[in-house]
Amino acid sequence: MLQLVIYDISSDKVRKKVSDRLLDLGLIRSQYSVFIGMANRNRIDELSLFAEQNLSAKDRLYIIPITREGLSQSKQIGPGIDEELVTDEVLTKVI
Repeated sequence: MLQLVIYDISSDKVRKKVSDRLLDLGLIRSQYSVFIGMANRNRIDELSLFAEQNLSAKDRLYIIPITREGLSQSKQIGPGIDEELVTDEVLTKVI
């Protein structure tokens, strides 16, 4: 399932751990604290457990499922999201 993950984490160390975990899951960084990509339910559960164990009470992490149709209909100003890459239709791209 296509997931949008957004976080606001105060600790540099914890923020790095979370971003590394998101990259390990295969999500792609869209902005500094925004990732998007395909992740199944088990992976999301693992991420949730990891976040619960590592985030402080004032930190936030949002995991938002989105549809491919919703992504296609989204408006993007500036460099956009590569839909094929984030939906695993293309595994790598040479730029």
